[in-house]
Amino acid sequence: MAKKKVTTEQRVVVPNVSWVQFEQLLQELGIERQARLTYLRGQLELMTPIAEHDRCHKLIESFIMVLVDEFSLPVTEVAPALLKHADLGYATEPDACYYFQEESAVKNQAEIDLTQAPAPDLIVEVALTKSSLDKLPIYAILGIPEVWRYITTAGEKVLEGSLLIYQLQDGQYQQAETSLQFPTVTADRITLFIEHSDTMSLATALRMLRAWVRGE
Repeated sequence: MAKKKVTTEQRVVVPNVSWVQFEQLLQELGIERQARLTYLRGQLELMTPIAEHDRCHKLIESFIMVLVDEFSLPVTEVAPALLKHADLGYATEPDACYYFQEESAVKNQAEIDLTQAPAPDLIVEVALTKSSLDKLPIYAILGIPEVWRYITTAGEKVLEGSLLIYQLQDGQYQQAETSLQFPTVTADRITLFIEHSDTMSLATALRMLRAWVRGE
């Protein structure tokens, strides 16, 4: 019996796209578009996420919001947000951007112009399929201090992936065991929360997470 085909993210790369053409495409697709976009000096990638992708992102969002609440931190989340830098010819759309500041000028913005606004303190990216464009150098040039990247696959084991933390050091990302923004949080701790949310329940995983944070 043939295995059932697993639906997963769809990625398409279009070469030789000018920045003007990219901006025109943004206008045509509108803010309600389904595709996530990455633009790298003439190369445009369109990725269409599926339910598993968004579920993983929402779980990481829940994790961060518990930490913010327990530590009484200010936060502005933009999800998703298109980060644009026309001067560099870069644009990228991670699953979520976080600013840990009292007041943020990017609140409620679907597009963030990094020639005018500061880079986010943390971005989160979920990948069910590998991008053909290497995004970490883009994030580094844009000056984003920390990246959380959750790598998994679609299907039955969607929540059995791994989370990687990258910190920007001397213009390049280094993989780290702990978070820059949340020093007591390890990559394994985030992965464990994601697994608990699936094997137990989200409510139970959230209670366990709060108990762990208070213990720390």
